[in-house]
Amino acid sequence: MKIRITGLLLLLLAISCEPDNSAPIAQFICNPPNGNVKTLFDLDATSTNDPDGLKYLLLYRWDYNGDGQWDTPFGPFQISTYRFQNPGAYKIRLEVKDTYDAITSSMVTVLVDSLHHITDPRDGQVYPITKIGSFWWMGRNLNIGKPVDTSVDQSNNGVIEKYTYPASDSLNLNGGLYTWAEMMGYGYAEKSQGICPPGWHIPSDAEWNNLMSVFRTEAVHFTPTYQIWGEKFIPDQQVTHNNYLTEGAVWKLLLETGSTGFDAVPLGYRNPDGLFGDQDYHFPGNTATWWSSTLSGDYAIRVRLYKLDTRQGDVIRFADNRRFAFSVRCVKESI
Repeated sequence: MKIRITGLLLLLLAISCEPDNSAPIAQFICNPPNGNVKTLFDLDATSTNDPDGLKYLLLYRWDYNGDGQWDTPFGPFQISTYRFQNPGAYKIRLEVKDTYDAITSSMVTVLVDSLHHITDPRDGQVYPITKIGSFWWMGRNLNIGKPVDTSVDQSNNGVIEKYTYPASDSLNLNGGLYTWAEMMGYGYAEKSQGICPPGWHIPSDAEWNNLMSVFRTEAVHFTPTYQIWGEKFIPDQQVTHNNYLTEGAVWKLLLETGSTGFDAVPLGYRNPDGLFGDQDYHFPGNTATWWSSTLSGDYAIRVRLYKLDTRQGDVIRFADNRRFAFSVRCVKESI
């Protein structure tokens, strides 16, 4: 009898000594929060926590479209990416499990749009458009205008003129190159229509900033083998940063092979002296440059997207000579 009682006491003691387990706190962010059928959504669960355990022992699994079927098994990976094939509203669900098999979940709803296009009523050209940040952007460089030779200065003659580079661009995929004055229709008002189609306007420095702010988070997840040094895309601030976690990350997302729909084209530009830029880090294939409608003294703000170069910056904004001819994108608040 004493043996049985002692055994029972030991069992109760062992049970009472087991630690109380708190379930993990599952949470994640989806970047961007909404997109279209070309968007690659980045799912980041690194903010998940385990109040009384080791975070690196947590396991994660994902249901991307909220259909109740798990698209991944439990695993140690906190980061996932997914592209939706069809437009709609989707509930992305995350489950997190700790070493005691306690499970919690978190869910985020994303809106996935179809791809859109507009037709410029002035010449019938069709442009894809995509929403990034708060605005709708043309997914191709503007291409309106009469081609003129690079030796001829664009002028206020009532005719929209463009430079074409390279001349072999028979499909007009690169768009035209325009001086700031030609682009603005020889006006000076920020966010004016300029040479954009009706209802669209030349993006301001602030609107370019809004687009780039989508990438100013640690949501581009690659092995951080490089640090990026350069100018962060904030007006009039010079800072060092490593926000993009890998060299050329934003370039890859905005490029025509990327997932944003922006479809940046690596291209040169025309110098004020009438020559196309083809030297240093400006040569075609490594950069893409667009005007903004924002003046800076006697200059205007332009935006340059870099691939890999000696300055090691994904995006650099700069006040430049308005006689340069750069590419143009148009923007709109809503469609």
